[in-house]
Amino acid sequence: MAVQDIIKSRRKYLQLTLKDVADKLGVSEGTVSRYESGDIQNMGIDKIAALAKVLRCSPGYLMGWEDEPEGQPEQFSLLEKEIIYRYRTAPEGIKESVCKLLDVKGAQEEALNA
Repeated sequence: MAVQDIIKSRRKYLQLTLKDVADKLGVSEGTVSRYESGDIQNMGIDKIAALAKVLRCSPGYLMGWEDEPEGQPEQFSLLEKEIIYRYRTAPEGIKESVCKLLDVKGAQEEALNA
């Protein structure tokens, strides 16, 4: 996969907008768009490292040198941590309802068998 495709794919996976990424990098939305289109192919090393941090992956993954987006552990917001905690401590009926609501089939079976 080309670098520009990795950037766009990772941004969409993390549900970030061009503006989100641009704000975190201190560049314009147009610059991020040009990274994704391949119009800017020679990013500075400082931008590669910063972009990898924003996209929660290693610079090696971002450049296509690694197969997995390792290097940065998944970071959860306080809200996400609270949701996980409440799910884990919820009664089984609530867990099953949450799984149905989110249409998470494998998790429904796990919740029922816990």
